[in-house]
Amino acid sequence: MPRYFFHTSDGSRDQDDVGVELNDAATARREAIRYGGSLLHDNPEIVDAHGGLRIEVVDESGVFCAAVLIQAVDADQARGRAA
Repeated sequence: MPRYFFHTSDGSRDQDDVGVELNDAATARREAIRYGGSLLHDNPEIVDAHGGLRIEVVDESGVFCAAVLIQAVDADQARGRAA
């Protein structure tokens, strides 16, 4: 079973050196989404502190498989971008 690694970035990069054995890249992508949810559950400010959270999934060869990007946008920010 292949091993996938979940590197996180929220202003600083946290390299996953352990990884998890999963069936395939699609399963790893879903696991990254769950992992992001657990990080937000424990610390919702993680998104506000550094403009977002990125969870990058790579396989055991270091090949990029997927990324989960979590960002919060306030109404004032959205209006400013649309103008």
